[in-house]
Amino acid sequence: MHRFWTMAAAALVLALTFVAPARAGNIHTDVPQTLDPAAKYLIYLHGAWPETHPLTEPHATRGLFEYDKIFAALAGAGFEVISEHRKEKTNPRRFARERVTNQVEALVKGGVLASNITVVGYSKGGQIALLVDTFVPHSNLNLVSLAGCEKAPVRPNFDRFLANDAGRMQGRMLSVFDKSDKLAGSCREAAEKASRLTFEEVVIDVGEGHGAFYRPNPAWIDLVANWANPQPEKKG
Repeated sequence: MHRFWTMAAAALVLALTFVAPARAGNIHTDVPQTLDPAAKYLIYLHGAWPETHPLTEPHATRGLFEYDKIFAALAGAGFEVISEHRKEKTNPRRFARERVTNQVEALVKGGVLASNITVVGYSKGGQIALLVDTFVPHSNLNLVSLAGCEKAPVRPNFDRFLANDAGRMQGRMLSVFDKSDKLAGSCREAAEKASRLTFEEVVIDVGEGHGAFYRPNPAWIDLVANWANPQPEKKG
């Protein structure tokens, strides 16, 4: 099932269904030794900028990447957040297979249902998240790509993914990108190759282009939190 929303439609759904979490989650740099099978776990993957620049150095056009504030906001939405600051020139495929996939498997082996695990990636982190979904053998993992699918005409990584990997995607996927983004756009082509994938896409309009995810803007934080932790429908 593939669905494509505009921000207006998504905002309406959020207004009707979003409920504040009972408690905030914790922040971890790796899978914690003690797991709560009832908790919601979220693995957050940042973009390329923090790999090569200090977090105190602002991007020339996007400003500071508010890494700590982002995963604090996600934890505040009720998730146990796992996030680490990647090293320079991290290979996306290797990191997806040898690091993030192993983290997902450690959570599952510790008693956490794959449906309670969400992998969220922004830009390069979004590309890593897409690859993770092709390695993890669980059909109900949650995946969120934030501006992770390159826009034509220059999109070598996305074209390579379409040709070699997209057909193996499965589970639930949410794609989010800003309307004014000149670097990233729709992940629809990848979703159309994946018959076992439930796909939803939302275009937000915060006017910050590729930098829309440099800060914990409620336009995407609330959207991700609500999608990854849907509230049960009331009977009657």
